[in-house]
Amino acid sequence: MSTTRDGAYQGQRIILLEGTHNFRDMGGYQTADGRKVKYGIFFRSDELTGLTEQDLAAVQALNIKTIFDYRDDYEAQKKPDPVFAGVQNIRIAAIQADQASRINISGNAENANRNQHFIVDMIKNGFFKQFRADTMMMELYTKLPIGNPSYKRLMEMIQHSYNLGLLHHCTAGKDRTGVGAALILLALGVPEETVMKDYLLTNETMKGFNGKLLSQLAEHVNEVELRNIEHLLGVKEQFMEAAFGSIKKTYGNVDTYFSEEFGLTSQRREALQSMYLE
Repeated sequence: MSTTRDGAYQGQRIILLEGTHNFRDMGGYQTADGRKVKYGIFFRSDELTGLTEQDLAAVQALNIKTIFDYRDDYEAQKKPDPVFAGVQNIRIAAIQADQASRINISGNAENANRNQHFIVDMIKNGFFKQFRADTMMMELYTKLPIGNPSYKRLMEMIQHSYNLGLLHHCTAGKDRTGVGAALILLALGVPEETVMKDYLLTNETMKGFNGKLLSQLAEHVNEVELRNIEHLLGVKEQFMEAAFGSIKKTYGNVDTYFSEEFGLTSQRREALQSMYLE
C-alpha cells in the first residue's frame, strides 16, 4: 500500500490486501463541475472476514471510522466482520426478505462452512438449475435503489463527517456495494458515465479470483450452469443501467430522487460536496 514519507495514506484506487479481492478507494473521480472526490474518505470492498493480521493493520491505518455492511444475518454469521477499536460496525441488509429467499443463500449459518464460497452453497441448493442469473440480477438492480432502508441509513450517515472514513461492503463488493457506491458518487456530482466505470472496475479486480473459481466449479456443474454462474460473478453495464432506469422511472431525475428518497436537497448535497470534494 502506498504511503507518504511521513506514513500518511496516499490515495490510490485499488488497495491490495491478502484477504480481500475488491478493496478500493472511491476517491479521485471527477465531478461534472471539475472538482474531484477526496481520497481516504470512501472505501468499498468485498467481505472482510479473510483479512490477515497484516491486512488488519493496513486497514486500521486508513483511519476508517465506520464499517457499513449490506449483508443479511446469515451471511454475517457465517463470515463476520472484524472489530476495530474506535470503529463503529453497522449492518443493515440491502436485500429485503422477500428478495433474499430467491437471491441470497438460504441455510443454517451454524452448519455452513465458513471458508466455502457462497456460490458453492447456491450450487448445492440447485439455484443455477432453477433461475437465470442475468434475469434475476436485472430484477435485483431495479429494486435496490428504491425504498431501501440500508441506503437510507447510508445517505444519512455520510452527511456527518465524524462517521468517515467509511468502508462499505457486502459479500463480493459488486452488487449491493456497487449500488451504494453509485449513490454516493452521484450525490457528490460524479457523472453517470464515470460512476459506471467505477462499477465495471470490479470485472478487473475480480478477474483472477473469478477465473480460478470458475475453473474449480467446472468439474461439478454442466456448461449451462457454469455460464449462469459466470453471470452472477461479474458485473454488467445493463445491471447498473437497470438501477439508473429505476431511479428515473420512479422519480423522473436523480435530483428529485435524492431529495425525496433521502431528504438530500440541493443544499444538503452542496454541503456534502463541500466536505468531500476538492
